[in-house]
Amino acid sequence: MKPKSFSREELRSMLIRNWMTHDALWYGEAAARFGMAEASPMNLRVCRKLGRIECGRVMKAVEAGSPRKMDEYRDLFETVWRVFVPDFMEFKVEYPGDDAQVFHISECFAHRGMEKAGTLADYECGIFERIEGWFDAMGLDYSRKPDLSRCLKFRGQECTVTVNFSF
Repeated sequence: MKPKSFSREELRSMLIRNWMTHDALWYGEAAARFGMAEASPMNLRVCRKLGRIECGRVMKAVEAGSPRKMDEYRDLFETVWRVFVPDFMEFKVEYPGDDAQVFHISECFAHRGMEKAGTLADYECGIFERIEGWFDAMGLDYSRKPDLSRCLKFRGQECTVTVNFSF
């Protein structure tokens, strides 16, 4: 019997899920070996570097330079988002005005995974560190609120993050 072939979207979904599984397994091993006090900062550094690299690759592939205004940023961000963010992530992104982007995360896979592992109290958000790596690759000047040194959901807050850009 000949195996079924994958559609482009099925292949993309499988590759992203495999990457996320690798990420979770790596993080679990790092936490088991070094403790969360070491694993969490390591994860943040890796996520930031990964974000820079992956966004840089997309920018090169689509021949995009650094965005100089919000509509250029939005087009580039959404291109990067389509490549790397799976459909099962429950993110809502809004653009209120000419210099802001707001992320609303209703169900977070990292929060859920850290909660299952019993390490949520010491988890620092690698998701936004990765996205900030995208901003670095784009050469953007920005500020982000709130402080993400601990998971917002763990602190009993809604996971809503606002980024303001200076174009």
